[in-house]
Amino acid sequence: MSATYGGMRRRFRSMASVAVAVAAVVAAGAAAADALSVLQARQAHYKEIGKAAKALGEQLKSGAPSLPVVQAAAKQIDALAPQVPSWFPAGSGPAAGVKTQAKAEIWAKPDEFKHDAATFAEAAHKLDLVAASGDLGAIRAQAQAMGQTCKTCHEAFRERDD
Repeated sequence: MSATYGGMRRRFRSMASVAVAVAAVVAAGAAAADALSVLQARQAHYKEIGKAAKALGEQLKSGAPSLPVVQAAAKQIDALAPQVPSWFPAGSGPAAGVKTQAKAEIWAKPDEFKHDAATFAEAAHKLDLVAASGDLGAIRAQAQAMGQTCKTCHEAFRERDD
């Protein structure tokens, strides 16, 4: 009876080891899927910001800017800018195995990244306020200032497009 009991214990341990291994593989797959979905959402949000920034820039370069288009673009950027840090949760960077232009420094230097993101959010909010005033000269100046905050963050935390 003890031989049977010992054999059952070995089989149980073996099955338990397999179950743990399967759970680890499933968890790793789920983490990769989560990282991918976070990356896709992050890219979609940045495309929204890019689309609004492009519309803003095109209007400000035109001979007769449409103030409603400028104001809508500024409002869109202002709405999204404060969310930027939340788009980079732990485990959603290059270490997760997903292809991203985000540098690992975002997760290695989170305080610096949050500072740059907050600077962008402040500049975006100021742009929204200035756009509401309708003063095109002030809007152009603030759009340029906001663009500089984008550049600063991209230089530190984004892989270059070559």
